[in-house]
Amino acid sequence: MREQLFAVTQLYNSEQIKNINNAINNNLIKATDNPSSDSIKTSQVKFVRLLPLQNLIGPFIDFCMSANNFYYGFDLFPLTSSKILNYNTYKKDEEYTWHIDASMQSPIRDIKLTCLLNCSEENYEGGDLYIFRDKEVKVEKFNPGSAVVFPSFLNHKVEKITSGSRATLAIWMYGPKFR
Repeated sequence: MREQLFAVTQLYNSEQIKNINNAINNNLIKATDNPSSDSIKTSQVKFVRLLPLQNLIGPFIDFCMSANNFYYGFDLFPLTSSKILNYNTYKKDEEYTWHIDASMQSPIRDIKLTCLLNCSEENYEGGDLYIFRDKEVKVEKFNPGSAVVFPSFLNHKVEKITSGSRATLAIWMYGPKFR
């Protein structure tokens, strides 16, 4: 595998993150979480459509697309305003153990990229993101306001929060089935 393991960058300041969180919390919808059956997921999951966030998270979406263009080159479907995003919050002792963000259910599409925006408004300890390819690699500099993008078929985990709370907005970028 020749592509970069992950791409990470700082995108937003604390005031912008508060605005994003307000927009998320004012536009929540009902949907069902489908965590990996082989892992433990104790975080809280809420859902929001892309449309009410689109103007606020434009830089995040641009970063996701640029990371794909520069590092991965996956064929991706366009994001539509009806796309459902996951908003994950982790409190003390909550985690999501090793898993991949893939699904074999669809005969026409695969999840190609996992894109996470750190929406935490307060400092927290623990909750580190690790990605596995040949060995565990801690994603450094994934601070509040930053984003990370990586191929969805890579095993990854969020360690237990030891203090504070962590929040992330997740976009899964789909494309035609891998061949």
